[in-house]
Amino acid sequence: MSTKNPQSAADVPQEPQVRTADGELAASGEAASSAPEATTAKPASALEVTEEDQALAAAALAGASSDDWSAGPPPGKATAFWPSFKRMIGLLLPYKGHLAIAAVASVSSVVMAVAAPKVLGRATNLVFEGAISSRLPENLTKQQVVDGMVAAGQDKMAQMVEAMNLVPGAGIDFEALSRVLLAVLALYVLSALAGWLEGWVLNRVMVRAMFGLRAQVEDKIHRLPLSYFDKVQRGELLSRVTNDIDNVTNTLQQSLSSAVTSVLTVIGVLAMMLSVSWKLTLVALIILPLMGVLFGIIGPRSQKAFTLQWARTGRLNARVEESFSGHALVRTYGRTEGSRADFDAENEELFAAGLRAQFLSGIMMPIMQVVGNLGYVAITVVGGLMVSGGSLRLGDVQAFIQYSQQFSQPLAQLGGMATAVQSGTASAERIFELLDAEEERADEAGAEALAPVG
Repeated sequence: MSTKNPQSAADVPQEPQVRTADGELAASGEAASSAPEATTAKPASALEVTEEDQALAAAALAGASSDDWSAGPPPGKATAFWPSFKRMIGLLLPYKGHLAIAAVASVSSVVMAVAAPKVLGRATNLVFEGAISSRLPENLTKQQVVDGMVAAGQDKMAQMVEAMNLVPGAGIDFEALSRVLLAVLALYVLSALAGWLEGWVLNRVMVRAMFGLRAQVEDKIHRLPLSYFDKVQRGELLSRVTNDIDNVTNTLQQSLSSAVTSVLTVIGVLAMMLSVSWKLTLVALIILPLMGVLFGIIGPRSQKAFTLQWARTGRLNARVEESFSGHALVRTYGRTEGSRADFDAENEELFAAGLRAQFLSGIMMPIMQVVGNLGYVAITVVGGLMVSGGSLRLGDVQAFIQYSQQFSQPLAQLGGMATAVQSGTASAERIFELLDAEEERADEAGAEALAPVG
């Protein structure tokens, strides 16, 4: 005679529990029979748990506890920068013609902007040397004036006058000065127009490139298998489609377009500085190793901070999306406070990650400016000594000071752009991971369609 094995507690099916009006938990069967006042205190839809509700609850809980990052980088993980950066730049390659026009405009703008200080230095020489010559006797030559100063023991003054291009008693040549100033004005105006053309063309290229990227993402989503959406939270996917694409757009528009001009400016200014004085150029280049060390310290930390920020942005979006889409289930199972606590925790994590990323991003530019100002002071002191010694004219020092500012400013901009590029590249990598996800396999040739059910 056989007997049935008693079922363990784990084998006994548990009835779903609901929260009654007085806050106590009861099985759904008991709530309907023994607590009629509880069922009438709230609408039936808020207390009755159907099979469909149980299925939805299981799906919601599975999604809420999903920390599957197989489709994206784990928070804080250092990603491959250069492959993603090159691929992001590759989005612009279909517009080579427009990029060529922008390159010509950029080179033209930089050449004219770099030439202007040298021409303006000529105006400074005309004013300064004209003022000195007006105080010298007209009946003497420059060499006679120099010899007289040497005889009077004014050796420094004699060396300075000897380096000048002046005629004693001539005064300021206002006609030549006006021609020089008009040339400077023309150079700056044409440089600004060329820079405007470059920016207009690049912005059109980048807007079109981002339009194409959005189309690729949209097309990719329709080719993904259902298993992909089971692994990835919807809020995380939405974050990649919206926030990350917007971040890449801002990076390309604001940073990379300025980076081209900054690099060309550094090259052009360096060439002009060498043409003025190689000694002052060495003084100006002393700041480069210090800038390199600072960038090497801040850059990698900034990359990791931005990667963490965008990963936590995706997680917070997923939490918000699930809270709204599963609002009825959260209220039914009394998970309001728990859901709010989870949101607060992830919001605090995003705040901390964003604060660190923005701090590292914002500190780069001020540091570069401070280092650049140190170089400016050194150039001013050394240049003044060279003028007093007669080895350099005042206009050349004035032009070199302008060049030092033009040299340090793009370097500071490049340092500030570096952190923005780190952020944009981190977002681009998340988008490329979506585009590289395995697609749903197409039906084999000759496959038979399934018959409709029912």
